[in-house]
Amino acid sequence: MALATCAAYAQDDASYSSIPYMTVAESIAAMDTDHDGIVTVHEMRVFIESTHGKGYQGKVFDDMEKAAENRSCGSSFTKSLY
Repeated sequence: MALATCAAYAQDDASYSSIPYMTVAESIAAMDTDHDGIVTVHEMRVFIESTHGKGYQGKVFDDMEKAAENRSCGSSFTKSLY
């Protein structure tokens, strides 16, 4: 939900930015290519590789993708409370 809020803010406020580089909110919005409000490890990898080159920090992203096991977020606040 917070990512969706950041992404929406980035889209609304992007034209008013005087900063010569992307803000965090703009980066999150750019990473979320399927526009579901969640940035997956794969989306993050594609975004960072587009900036730094294919294979950038490959081992780190391989480990992150393996640890994620197709979960969008493993933190306790995203789990059902019921």
